[in-house]
Amino acid sequence: MYQRLQWLGPLLGMSLFFLSPAQATSPDQEKLVGPWATQGYGAQVLITPCGNAGEKLCGQIIWLWTDRDAEGRLLTDKQNPTAHLRDRPLIGTPIFRNFARLRDGRWQGEGIYNPEDGNTYAASLTARADGTLNVTGCVLGIFCQTQIWRRPQSICPATITQAHKD
Repeated sequence: MYQRLQWLGPLLGMSLFFLSPAQATSPDQEKLVGPWATQGYGAQVLITPCGNAGEKLCGQIIWLWTDRDAEGRLLTDKQNPTAHLRDRPLIGTPIFRNFARLRDGRWQGEGIYNPEDGNTYAASLTARADGTLNVTGCVLGIFCQTQIWRRPQSICPATITQAHKD
């Protein structure tokens, strides 16, 4: 009987692997997943798959050039329209969620949150062939602005290398 049940262990192991909550990323997601430096390099946003949402992407602030106010206190989400969220630190604040890939290659979701003014805007993400990311936010669907985000490692190594030469 033991011999007949030997296959059960590997089968259960494979089942747990495929049913685990960790989602494998698709090739399209892999282009976007990871840290991104915002235009102007004032912040870094980490893009990840959204929990159990499968093919959807979420983003949150993971680093700020200036993370403290003049008194040395951590910057908070003070412009948030939801009062109980105004005391949360900006680092860790989600700025977009549930972005799904469209047929044209863009990613769209529930909008992108701007902690500078507390508003959420219609938005899309587009991976570019040069390895950068177009982040387009719109008001009323007609007034749009696009930022170009870059991978932090594409910016920092040259700066660090130059600093060590000086």
